[in-house]
Amino acid sequence: MRNVASERSNAVASQLGRMTPWPSPAGTSDRSLFAPSDGRFAPAPPARPARSKPLGGMVPYVGHCIVPVKANGLVRLPSFVRRNVNNEGPSIFLGLHASQRCLVGSSVQWWQQLTVTCDEHRFDGAQAPREIPPPPPASRRLFGFCEEFWRPNEFVKLPSWARAVAGIANAALFVGMGETFEIWSLEDALKSNDPNLVALAHSATKLQ
Repeated sequence: MRNVASERSNAVASQLGRMTPWPSPAGTSDRSLFAPSDGRFAPAPPARPARSKPLGGMVPYVGHCIVPVKANGLVRLPSFVRRNVNNEGPSIFLGLHASQRCLVGSSVQWWQQLTVTCDEHRFDGAQAPREIPPPPPASRRLFGFCEEFWRPNEFVKLPSWARAVAGIANAALFVGMGETFEIWSLEDALKSNDPNLVALAHSATKLQ
């Protein structure tokens, strides 16, 4: 009996000596240690594409209201503007609209993208840098008349040039435009050729 037990013990030890130690050395196999040999596990699904982030803010600028304007240009930002300022970025930019007699505001990211869009016409593969023409008048209007408000806390002070060019006196109409918002003179909005803007102005007047 002792000889049989000894022979079995020697056989087991010999078999263990021939086995690859666990874990196996790197490079011995491309298969995972936990993957079955028959490949019955399906491959992992591809990662979902990242959803593009709006440039204007975490949520779109949606809504319209009339905001009183003090003599020094101080206005209280509507809630649909403040929520993006509080959640997304440290500052907002206000500038003149490219074609309308109003102000346009949005996040820093939106203005950066607008800069790229306005400059695309200036870069041509056949042109040398010294031959790049100056920006068009629309760029001067957008970026020359522009103001940054760093970490606004509910209130911003509209610059005097903004009130003069946009015709804003003692009341301003804020209109959400998705990734941007507009600030109109209430008088200009009521006399606009755009029936939607006129309707928004009348609606805001009734809601005030």
